[in-house]
Amino acid sequence: MVGQNTSMVNSGYHSKEFMAEMWDTIKAGKIWKGEFRNKRKDGTLYWVNTTIIPFIDEEGKPYQFMGIKTDITENKEHEFELSERAKEIESINKELESFSYSISHDLRAPLRAVDGYALMLEEDFGPTLGTEGNRLIGVIRHNAQHMGQLIDDLLNFSRLGRKEVKKARVNMQELTESILREIQVGKDFKAEVEIKPLDTAMADQSLLYNVMSNLMSNAVKYSSKVERPKVIISSEKKDNEVIFSVKDNGAGFDMEYANKLFGVFQRLHTSDEFEGTGVGLATVQRIIHKHGGHVWAESKIDQGATFYFSLPN
Repeated sequence: MVGQNTSMVNSGYHSKEFMAEMWDTIKAGKIWKGEFRNKRKDGTLYWVNTTIIPFIDEEGKPYQFMGIKTDITENKEHEFELSERAKEIESINKELESFSYSISHDLRAPLRAVDGYALMLEEDFGPTLGTEGNRLIGVIRHNAQHMGQLIDDLLNFSRLGRKEVKKARVNMQELTESILREIQVGKDFKAEVEIKPLDTAMADQSLLYNVMSNLMSNAVKYSSKVERPKVIISSEKKDNEVIFSVKDNGAGFDMEYANKLFGVFQRLHTSDEFEGTGVGLATVQRIIHKHGGHVWAESKIDQGATFYFSLPN
């Protein structure tokens, strides 16, 4: 390149407007910074990060310039790969949205029909069906309603991936007490719940409501079969985060299978023991991860469980 015109490395990739803006900046005596796509001797193209510094004479006019170029081809190729991956993810998300729409519309109708006709059968012919016939109708209705709840949970889980997190300072004491009042309305509620003084959290309040509601409902549910069910909710500040915990004295679980807790449809207890769709804890984990936090649990069989989640403070 010594003694040669710089145009010999021009790739023809950049527009006339781009080149004109560069030269106008240099002629004005200002430093220009940007990215170029240049051409090697063998004709292959490569990317450079460029800084062009003009030298100014006594009259304040540029008479020479120095260009410093750094090869960033590898970085640009990586950027391209990320861009392509982003497009692929966007395409997958659109397919998921279409799938969610199909679920919400195409599956709900037959489920409502099954539940509705079973109810009509029960009301019109219940006395003649006998005990076993009515029991079977109850099974049909229960499973139809359970499937409807599962569809709702899956749709909510799917929407979480697209929901924008809007953070604000959340009064966790008020939020937790509000959830407790809702849970206490349930006919099966009998737990003693202790809410210790809670730190505030920087989070999306509606999403955090979902997290606490899931964890508190689970704690009440899985402790419901012990003689004196108790739930304790607390928090502590540690380093640059605040950690919340929901502890119960219920059924617990084997820590060997703790890695399955937060997967969709992963349950460590059967539906006969405790009802559920297996989506709640997966939802909790997704929400906390979107906030930049972590979620984990500690437990022993028949000695209760404690679920933790951390949030940046």
